[in-house]
Amino acid sequence: MSVSSSQQVDINAIDPNQVNTFREFLQNFNRVSELCFRACIWDFTGRTIKDQEDRCTTACVEKFIKANQRVSQRFQEIQIANNEQLMTMGLTKQYLRFASAGLFGVVAAKTCNSSYLKPQSRFVATGGINVVLVWDTRFQRKVATLNCDSPAVVIEPNIDSTLLAVGHLNGSVSIYDITDRSGESVIEPRITFEGHKSSVTSLAWDDSGTLLASGSKDTRIVVWDCVGEVGVVKFTAHKGSVTHLQFWKDSAYLISSSTDATIRLWDMTVKDAVHTIPFDIAVKDFAVWNDIIIAAESQLRLMRISQDESNSLQWTTEEFGTLMRTAHDRVHLVKIVGNHLVTVGTKSQLIETFYINNDDEANKKRKKRLKKTPDGSSTIILRDLIRRGPTTKASEEKIKSIDGVVEKNIIKIICTLPSNQLEVITFSNEAVSDDNKDWKDRKPELLGFDGHRKIVRGICFSSDKTAILTASGDCFRVWNRTNMGCILSILHEYAVLCCKFCPGDRHFVAGTSCGKLLIGDIPLGKITYVEPCGNDSVWDIDILPNNMGFVACCGSFLQFYEYLIIEGGLKFEMKRQLNVQETALSVKVSPDMKFVAAGLMDHTIKMFYLDTLKFHLSMYGHSLPPVSIDISSDSTLLVSCSADKTVKVWGMDFGDCHCSMTHSDGLNSCRFLERTHQVVSVAKETLNIYDADIHQRVQTLKAHVEGGATCLATQGKFIASAGKDQTIRLFNRTQEVLVLSDEREQEREEELDKEATEEVPGVASLKTSESEKSADKLIEALDIYKDQPASHALMDAYGAKTHEEFILKTLSMIKASELEQSIMLLPLEYVRTMTLAVTSIFETYPLATEGAFRCLNALMKFHRVTLAGYSDNDSFKTVAELASKRCKELQEVVGFNLAALSMLQNKKQEKEKVQTFKEMVGERKRKRKNKEKALKRALLMV
Repeated sequence: MSVSSSQQVDINAIDPNQVNTFREFLQNFNRVSELCFRACIWDFTGRTIKDQEDRCTTACVEKFIKANQRVSQRFQEIQIANNEQLMTMGLTKQYLRFASAGLFGVVAAKTCNSSYLKPQSRFVATGGINVVLVWDTRFQRKVATLNCDSPAVVIEPNIDSTLLAVGHLNGSVSIYDITDRSGESVIEPRITFEGHKSSVTSLAWDDSGTLLASGSKDTRIVVWDCVGEVGVVKFTAHKGSVTHLQFWKDSAYLISSSTDATIRLWDMTVKDAVHTIPFDIAVKDFAVWNDIIIAAESQLRLMRISQDESNSLQWTTEEFGTLMRTAHDRVHLVKIVGNHLVTVGTKSQLIETFYINNDDEANKKRKKRLKKTPDGSSTIILRDLIRRGPTTKASEEKIKSIDGVVEKNIIKIICTLPSNQLEVITFSNEAVSDDNKDWKDRKPELLGFDGHRKIVRGICFSSDKTAILTASGDCFRVWNRTNMGCILSILHEYAVLCCKFCPGDRHFVAGTSCGKLLIGDIPLGKITYVEPCGNDSVWDIDILPNNMGFVACCGSFLQFYEYLIIEGGLKFEMKRQLNVQETALSVKVSPDMKFVAAGLMDHTIKMFYLDTLKFHLSMYGHSLPPVSIDISSDSTLLVSCSADKTVKVWGMDFGDCHCSMTHSDGLNSCRFLERTHQVVSVAKETLNIYDADIHQRVQTLKAHVEGGATCLATQGKFIASAGKDQTIRLFNRTQEVLVLSDEREQEREEELDKEATEEVPGVASLKTSESEKSADKLIEALDIYKDQPASHALMDAYGAKTHEEFILKTLSMIKASELEQSIMLLPLEYVRTMTLAVTSIFETYPLATEGAFRCLNALMKFHRVTLAGYSDNDSFKTVAELASKRCKELQEVVGFNLAALSMLQNKKQEKEKVQTFKEMVGERKRKRKNKEKALKRALLMV
């Protein structure tokens, strides 16, 4: 691309009404600037200078700077003219809503466990804050993403790994269908249960995969029916947070542990606790092998639990022994792998194993022990049953979770590390069954999924908005903004604090805590230049608007650098240095290249003239040091944020504070959106967008959890942020119009919905705002059914021809998990109408028997006294007879279908047997022919 002298554009002659044409010209000019920088120097008459000395002439550099300044100045004039025109028109200011475009960079969050999708070890499910990820360990890629409304804290697959239960931070439990693992699919929850008021801590499936138990920090245990999509029972005997759950004895019992130092046994038939085992301290985890409970205290304590022979309702507990460990810290993870290997995890790197002998091995050891000590116990004791296995070390301390699987006589243990990594330890089964103390067959492997191992400290967009650069203490990564995949990773050993793309997007510059500046070459994929600039940390870097250099704040100095292109690649040279007397935490150069501003440790912001570096003015107001500053594209406003929870907007002319907007938490970064006065600020858990002109908050977005955000970047209609939860979140501007009054009203409704969530005695699920809305819809439908109008607008909208069909369609739109709550919330005067409507559904729609039964059961459960008070009992007799009749018809249909399916299965098996027999006969004939041919060859040779 070139700009010839005959095609020069008169910038001053551009009409403000032709702003789109001017923007196209500006984009073309910026592209020319990039190409000019890549070639080091460009002659604007269209002639490329080849001579080495000519390329470094000062005249060409000055021409480039002047042209860039003229374009920027004219664009600002056009922007001001358009703003004045809008003001005179009296138009209402509107905004476009920002929405989450996704998150990436997380492999395995340390707030959630990881689990194999058994029976194979190929797929692993991990928590990723607001998503759950399914990874293919064979091809090292992501195959499924499960979207979550709240951060995932517990995941548990069912026995055949077709369903995945996810417990969330807000207390809800979601069920996902994960049978599709063919590609990178996005899966939404199939069922969501609301039964806890605080974070879920444990999940457990029964053997059939139809019942799911969930425990929470609110001390409650809820058992859910995943087929009927309702809560079955709620257990409330624990006094502390529930730590682990497990079904026992063909799912007839449920065992739970808690921080109240007890393990309780619950009978699923009588739905109550039948036995309690007290401990000295809180039980963090446990595992069950046959009738032995292995509890995680300071040591591994084993308890044998059994029923009393004289009274089947009585349970007894017998102390079986204590397993002494190598490590001295407390056990917090216990897992039985393959029904014979006990894996123990602690907060250290050690992973200890204990091997459970089978019956033959245990009896053999018992006999051997009795020969040595005839006076010993004749029954199997702990020493006969369990022996110590080998001990290994993970790559890091504070292992978050462990899981294991046995596949083809190979044991695989997967560990979730706190550094956003998964480690797989593989060894043969014989290595554990033998007394192999060295464990030489151990093969640790870190799964190489894309993700930073340390906290991301720097983030920025490329000039064309197609790439995102992130920097942490372990590597630089370049991400594709479209598919959110990592396209480049550059490893290093520096504690990086900030980073920026260089003009042309082929290089980047970064600052470290040890006072060094780095240049990275993206095409080469390595760091090509390292330059020490002082002994203090380089907290911030800003690229000069003329793209000829950058400014860095190192300690109390603002250092100005210019790019150099010599043999070996891009480098830089310091030209000027300014001592600001205090440690500078942030720096920004105004787009018109008139001022340079710095946020200092003494809580002030100082501005200097860029050409002379003389002091201009100082801005006071923050109670803590400003950690981030930015200047609007028209160089009229400056925004700053601090840990004092305020975002302040300042005027560039006089340094006056226009407004101070409060945030919910201490802020980490703030930026202006391109060519607007909208400010984006990010704090611990939220990202706010403000309008600096009217001094109001426009929108609040949910951002990071667990420590909050660390850095922020904006480019055009995109916003990216990185946080201590090791996620990178991307937001984009949609075409949906946002109205401030409606936004505030929606926020108030969300707050009221949180307050409306309450626990109802005798009901497993919670009463939520959704159930109240469903009850309102049902009441509205019952009013129409009671009045019996010839036609109604809602009936036409639902496509219902009769009133019974309208009631049926209204019920079908209510989630099964909320149907009980909706019927419970019905006023008394609507109970009889609902009963009559159910009776009509039984009569008219035989195929809707199941839904009608659910409604009838809920009516009898919550409104039995009200129904008994009515004098007319004929209607109840009618509905009882209809229900019995429809139930028998449904049983006959189900029985007929089961018999037909069984017959089809038998036919298929017979065909398979015939096919197998044919294959065996064919194989036998082939072998016989091969033998005959070999015999003939032998005779010919003789």
